[in-house]
Amino acid sequence: MDYKLITRHFESSDELESLISKKMNKLARFSKWIKHVEIIIDGEGNRRDAEINVSMNHKKINAKAKGEDAFKTLAEAFNKVERQVKKFEEKVTNHHGR
Repeated sequence: MDYKLITRHFESSDELESLISKKMNKLARFSKWIKHVEIIIDGEGNRRDAEINVSMNHKKINAKAKGEDAFKTLAEAFNKVERQVKKFEEKVTNHHGR
């Protein structure tokens, strides 16, 4: 599963990229469904807003989080994505009886 990291007005650190890598490994268990992930971190002023766009089979998922700490907003956005992907997987699995 591939992903693209986009930073706006903000330089990502090694620690942040390590967190992203760890979260992507956690999402890898859904690789059957996920085709591509786009991670956007916007560093406007003191804000560090995160947005994650996930392209799946016949579905797109978007999660946003706002805050002052890039680590917290990114973790919050990943948690939202994971919940939505799990919900999608359960719906598709239960619907098709697999």
